[in-house]
Amino acid sequence: MQQAIIVAFFIIWLGISAGVSILYTAGTGWLLLVWPLIFSMPFLLRPLGWLERQFRPNLSLISRRKGRDYVHLSPWQPTVRLSAQQIRAFWSSVNQSTCEALQKNRTVIVSSHLLTTNRATRLKAHLAESGQHFRCRAFSVSFTPAARAVMQLEVLFRQWRWRSPARKVWPVMVIRKKSS
Repeated sequence: MQQAIIVAFFIIWLGISAGVSILYTAGTGWLLLVWPLIFSMPFLLRPLGWLERQFRPNLSLISRRKGRDYVHLSPWQPTVRLSAQQIRAFWSSVNQSTCEALQKNRTVIVSSHLLTTNRATRLKAHLAESGQHFRCRAFSVSFTPAARAVMQLEVLFRQWRWRSPARKVWPVMVIRKKSS
């Protein structure tokens, strides 16, 4: 199913880019130049991601939806073939962002494909050390073939790497501040 979604995406994108190219060039000789350029536009996400990292170097970010804060990896940061130092820096940033989000909001959700049981335990210990009183629940959400295909395409376009996500579940940790 995942491979079918990726093949379908490329076929649809090939058709859309051909249609736009024909409309833009009106079928002239420029079509053979414009079509490959438009077809390859998604691969410009890597240089755009590099440019965004120069201006927004945060490794994690906090987004607010439905009265909850979500802490996750910044979308412009690389997600595969990370060194131990990069993973450590990311989790340090997640710890800081989670503490910051708990000061402003009662419910914080941490989600990342890098979240493991050991890292969740370390995050709980960090929150306890910082004097936060909280309840925590960790669980996994099923990682559907469509979501895996989207992640695979995102890695391909943003990092120019072909990586198939091996996980079947997406780890999520819900942290609620205890009322005082």
